[in-house]
Amino acid sequence: MISKRTCILFVCTGISLLPLKSQSFVSINGYINDMQSVYHVDQIGWLWENQVHNRLNINVYPALWLNLSFQGRTRFQQNNLYGQFPGYTNNLGLDPGWFDLTWSFDDAYNNNAGYIFTTSLDRAYAEFSFGDFVGTVGRQRINWGQTFVWNPNDIFNSYSYFDVDYPERPGSDAIRLQYYTGMASNIELAVKLDSSGSLTTAGYFRFNTRGYDFQFIGGVLSAEDLVLGAGWSGNIQNVSFRGETTYFRDLENFADTAGNFMVSVGLDYTFSNSLWLRGELLYSGFADKFDIYSLTHILAADMNVKNLGFTEWSLFSSISYPVNPLFNISVAGIYYPEWKGFYLGPSFDYSLANNLSASLIFQGFSAKLEDPLGNTARENTFIGYARIKWSF
Repeated sequence: MISKRTCILFVCTGISLLPLKSQSFVSINGYINDMQSVYHVDQIGWLWENQVHNRLNINVYPALWLNLSFQGRTRFQQNNLYGQFPGYTNNLGLDPGWFDLTWSFDDAYNNNAGYIFTTSLDRAYAEFSFGDFVGTVGRQRINWGQTFVWNPNDIFNSYSYFDVDYPERPGSDAIRLQYYTGMASNIELAVKLDSSGSLTTAGYFRFNTRGYDFQFIGGVLSAEDLVLGAGWSGNIQNVSFRGETTYFRDLENFADTAGNFMVSVGLDYTFSNSLWLRGELLYSGFADKFDIYSLTHILAADMNVKNLGFTEWSLFSSISYPVNPLFNISVAGIYYPEWKGFYLGPSFDYSLANNLSASLIFQGFSAKLEDPLGNTARENTFIGYARIKWSF
C-alpha cells in the first residue's frame, strides 16, 4: 500500500516534470540559530535545554504561473526536560497534518538528560497563478487573522504566542482557491485534512470600504463545529484598530447548544520616534471547558483555535522601542483576571551584522490555579532564552 509520504513525493515530482516554456529559477534561504534555555518551574526546580535550529526554504519557479515550495525545520535539542516530562519527545514528533512529514528520534544520556532530533516539512506546496486566480495545493499556511496575539478567525493553523522560536508558524495540508475581485478584495475557498482524517472547510470574503478592510468567514471546523466569523482592520485617526469574532456551534448537538463566541479586539499606535504601543483583549467562551492545573499546560498545549484563551478574559499590552537601528527593546504582558495571574515578557534584540543577530528573551508566568482536589495555590514559572541567529 502506498504511504502518504510516498504519495506526496509522486505528486511533487509529477508537477515538476510538467512541460514548461520558461527557464527555471530557484531561490534558497533560511537560517541557523543556537538557543540556550533555562527554566525554573515550581515543584521541579531548574531545567535547561540547548537547541540548534536550522530552517531551509526552497522555492522553484519553473514558469511565471507556477511556484513549487519546500520549507522545513530541523532541530537538535539536548536537555534535562527529557526525564522530567516523559511525553515531551512524543509531542515534538507529532505531525498534525494528514501527511506525516515529521521525523524524530531520541536517546537518553542518563536518567535525567537526553537528546531529541526532529526534522519536519511545514511547507510543501504547488501554487498556480492565472490572472486573478491563485490555487495552492499541499502543506501551506492559511492566515485569515487580523489581530496580533489571538486570532479567532485563523481556524486552519493556530499558533502559540509563547513560542519564541517559530516565526513561520505551522502549516496545513490543504487545497486553497483564491480569486481577487479588486485591489483590496478577494474570495477564498479552503479545505484542510488533519492527521485524524477530519475535514476543515471554509469560505472567506474580504473587501475594503471607508478605509477599513472587512472579512467574513463561514464553514465547518474539524467536522465538528459550524463556524461563522468576521474581522476588520483600519484606523481611528492615527490609531490602528482591528478585531475578529468567531461563533462556534457543535454540529452533533446543534439543537441542544447555544454555541460559543470568541472575540479579540486590538489597538496599536506608533509615535514619531518609533515607540510602538499595542493592546489587545480576548474573550473566549471555551475557557471554562479546559482544566488547567499547571502553567506547564499552557506551554505544552496542543494549539487549536478553541484553546486560544485559557481564561474567559485575557488582556494583553506591549511596548517596543528601537534604541538605535541595531538595538530594539520590547516588553509584553498578559493579565488573566480569573487566575489573578499574569505573563511578563521582556526581550532584547541586537543586530551584530547584516545577517547575524543576538537576542535575550525572558518569560515569567504567575497564577493561582486549582488542582483536581480543589486546592488552590499560586504557581510561578520562569524561562530565559539566549539566542544567536545567522540568516542566509
